[in-house]
Amino acid sequence: MIKQSFIRCLILIIPTFLGSCTTQNMVVSISSGSSGSGYQRISSQIKLSVDTIEQIDVTDNYNSQGSQQNLQRLLDKEVDFAIVQLDVASEAMKQGKVNTLLVLTQEYLHIVTRENSDIKTLADLQGKPVIVGAEGSGIYFTAKRIFEASNIAVMEVKSNEDRLKKLVNNEIDAFVYVGPLATSEKFKQELKQSVPLRFIPIDPSLINYLTIQFPESYQEAIIPQGTYKPLPKLPNQDLPTISTPGALITRPDVNKRKVSLLTWAIISNFRQYSPFYPELASQQDAKLLSEGLIYIHPGAQQVFNYGDPRVAWQRYLQENKPLQAAFIMLVTTSSIGFLIRWWRKRKQNHLLKANRQTINELRQLLDSNPQKATEEIDNLRQKYRLMLIDGQVAPEVYEQIEKMTQIFSDQCQKWQEKQRELSHHQILQLIDGWSQQLPEGLMLKHEQLQYSHDQYKEMLRTGQLDLQTYLQMIQLTLVWTNLLSSNKVTRQ
Repeated sequence: MIKQSFIRCLILIIPTFLGSCTTQNMVVSISSGSSGSGYQRISSQIKLSVDTIEQIDVTDNYNSQGSQQNLQRLLDKEVDFAIVQLDVASEAMKQGKVNTLLVLTQEYLHIVTRENSDIKTLADLQGKPVIVGAEGSGIYFTAKRIFEASNIAVMEVKSNEDRLKKLVNNEIDAFVYVGPLATSEKFKQELKQSVPLRFIPIDPSLINYLTIQFPESYQEAIIPQGTYKPLPKLPNQDLPTISTPGALITRPDVNKRKVSLLTWAIISNFRQYSPFYPELASQQDAKLLSEGLIYIHPGAQQVFNYGDPRVAWQRYLQENKPLQAAFIMLVTTSSIGFLIRWWRKRKQNHLLKANRQTINELRQLLDSNPQKATEEIDNLRQKYRLMLIDGQVAPEVYEQIEKMTQIFSDQCQKWQEKQRELSHHQILQLIDGWSQQLPEGLMLKHEQLQYSHDQYKEMLRTGQLDLQTYLQMIQLTLVWTNLLSSNKVTRQ
């Protein structure tokens, strides 16, 4: 329980600290599609998703022809991310040049002809003029692959402009469109025209070939009856075709944090992508966004495994026992180290303060008893020397203490020398006075010497005189006492 509580506390505290270090959102760029295209609408939704989380902003000023141009911009490092059909990105993924993040839509192959046309199957387009999309678009890439796989040679019209008009005017026999169901406003408007149109089904054998040869790119699909028009129905029945995922991709060298944040922004708002990926509307989670993906960027994989990248590391920590132990050891060691350093610094400050206080107290004793003050300061210095040897005081602190004690010790020595000189001077004056007055007041001088003798004893006892000075002074008083005594006997 204690360990779990400790981990929970760390989980709550550290993200706050880390979050406080973030000062500016990261900016990422996306290449999408032309105005009104399905890709452009998806990119707009990505911006809205990013607005729901912090730490990242999206720019999209990269109007393009579609998947192939988006992929090239990504490879040329003009952008950080691109929306691309996976059949277009397949080879670059295999070469390790790009990674996937999420599937944002399923793009269906549509082949459109006139309702009254005699073209019933893909094979009927042999040698016929067909708009296969603009170079640089995913439509052009998929159309080329379809016709090559079917051994069908068509008269390629490399454009996406005026395709319905050209179809109605019999300038072409069909046009190819690859995109999400009912997402492109331009394509929907074309199909809403009064001209009766029809979709050409894809032969099951071709579907099988493509899904087996390119499993990472294609899957069998159905365009449901009436998807584009209820009356008359368009298509007029469930139409077999193929689809390829429309995915958000990036380069392996793009910042992992950017990738994970963008991935999470989309996953946490996955239902908002149901207009481009209708199956998401009925899902309880966002698993469809990663279904079938390979070559996934580590930043996206982290989100799939642990969720919100802003707190995912916490979940990983909770589930990883060895990492928990290492993390706890790291934090505990750092915390203990910090506390030890704080405690030592506090202790050293207390030592300096105590030393100053002791010196101030001894300074008051200096006038009355310099000898005792000297002994006390010497004892104090010895105490700190032993503490230094035992490691109880830091060398730099000991130097400060030693400077303070040395200064006061020097003051004590000077004071003792001054007092010793004063005591010698006083006794010499006293003896000289006695010598001059000896004949007149012998008994009085004898009493004065005895009094001086007692006084010096008291001074020695109280530390006002050191032993050497005391002995010198006593020796002088004894000499004079003997002299007085001998003179007293002679006079008697």
